[in-house]
Amino acid sequence: MTRRGSLAYYLAAWICGCFFISAAVWLKDLGNKPVQLVTPTGAVGLTFFYFYGLLLGAIAALVGAFLLRRLMTLAHWEQGWQWALAGAILQPFLIGALGAWWRHATWPAQPAPRWLSLLAYGPWIVLSAGLWLAIPAGAATAFVLYRIHRAFTQQWETPTESK
Repeated sequence: MTRRGSLAYYLAAWICGCFFISAAVWLKDLGNKPVQLVTPTGAVGLTFFYFYGLLLGAIAALVGAFLLRRLMTLAHWEQGWQWALAGAILQPFLIGALGAWWRHATWPAQPAPRWLSLLAYGPWIVLSAGLWLAIPAGAATAFVLYRIHRAFTQQWETPTESK
């Protein structure tokens, strides 16, 4: 494990962040349809959607986590609600910028480079579903990241006594 918990921090950003945004888009698309566990609208559908969310949202989640941690360090914000607020503001801007970049790069029917697909296709899907979905997902992800950041910061700042 790294000293400041970077491995746990960025792994949680990827796993939790992609789950929160995938669940938000999946629930929005679910609409008023009845949910059954073995149909694409049930748990199988959410798992399928989450799998693709992990692939298409990995880089965006890691970039967002990096920016969030740097902004919170610079602003000296150390409360959970401050991190959640910052995540709710930062995530829609990041999703909007990357999704707009994808839209611009693939317009007029040009094939996009593969590296751009990995970076911006997932955010474009979220942007197409509704940018407002990134607000609660960003707040939830930021709060989870705050808890991890705080746990590792407190662990390394407490003095150890030697006997």
